[in-house]
Amino acid sequence: MNRVRLDDVAEFINGFAFKPQDWGEHGLPIIRIQNLNDPAKPFNRTTRTVNSKFVAAPGDLLVSWSASLGVFTWTRSERGLVNQHIFRVLPLELQVDKSYLRHMLAGALADMAAHLHGATMQHVNRGAFLDTTIPLPLLSEQRRIAVILDKADELRTKRRQALAHLDTLTQSIFHSVFGTPGDGWRTARLDDMCDVSSGITKGRKTAAEGLTDYPYLAVSNVQDRSLDMSVVKEIAVSAREAARYRLRRGDLLLTEGGDPDKLGRGTIWNDELPWCLHQNHVFRVRPRSVEAVPVYLSWHLASPEAKSYFLRMAKQTTGIASINKTQLSATPINLPPLELQQTFATRAAAVERLKENHRKHPAELDTLFASLQHRAFKGEL
Repeated sequence: MNRVRLDDVAEFINGFAFKPQDWGEHGLPIIRIQNLNDPAKPFNRTTRTVNSKFVAAPGDLLVSWSASLGVFTWTRSERGLVNQHIFRVLPLELQVDKSYLRHMLAGALADMAAHLHGATMQHVNRGAFLDTTIPLPLLSEQRRIAVILDKADELRTKRRQALAHLDTLTQSIFHSVFGTPGDGWRTARLDDMCDVSSGITKGRKTAAEGLTDYPYLAVSNVQDRSLDMSVVKEIAVSAREAARYRLRRGDLLLTEGGDPDKLGRGTIWNDELPWCLHQNHVFRVRPRSVEAVPVYLSWHLASPEAKSYFLRMAKQTTGIASINKTQLSATPINLPPLELQQTFATRAAAVERLKENHRKHPAELDTLFASLQHRAFKGEL
């Protein structure tokens, strides 16, 4: 099958280098990589006039090529201004189908692992990327392949949406059970029923001998009501440190800082590894009282009331907020009767089992989609 360079079937326009002084509250949105990765991220806007080649119209293809690599379609109804480190891609539509090209671009990025550059900020070499070749069958064949990949991608999206709905279901159960305080409720500080501790510090002075490597959780591992265990690093510690910072089943993990909307995000440790420690930017909250069920505490600490408390107490700098151990320890906790907490924990566990079943299918669909995309990129689909 005939293969052609990416540069032969599309124009790749790098975005404009907007400066902070260009930002404002009015004008067109500036499309940054963070906006592509997270549609919920707020846009900076600008009234600055730029060349029309930097203006993305609805339906345009965009490729982020630095720090975070990906292919996106601009789906908002308004036009946007493309920031630097993003290509606006203009297909030569008499030669290549736009949907087909989108999938080929994703395949090209996946194939570029050997051409990544930069120690702290990885980026694709423009020349090597545009020299990448893709199979170019007839337009009718391109559309056939694009339909297959679109359908596989749609199945993945629907599974993820189902998981998101199940997350919403547990939240709804929490609010229905605990939305209005009733008889027998009381309020206590978090440290009245839990031991709150910080984790091990990287770069601390240690003895040269007698150390053992153990996995540890960093802030990146602790997500909102879940753990990301895809990359778990290790740290050399003494036997005493290993015992002190070891996680136990039922421990709550909360992040010390980050974006204000993610301050104090966390989840429960369920012995995902036989032995694991936690870094000093991750708080460990260990229930010691029978008055508090860990699942209830976890959801309470993720509630709007708790988040509001964290933000009031937090030290804030430019775009970053953080809380300390003393502030976290003093978090006010509503304590409903134990049987009510246990009822919620039972219902939450039932939803979690449903989520676990759904998680297996997205993994299988991801594998299927990656296989199909690889075959298409090689011209074998």
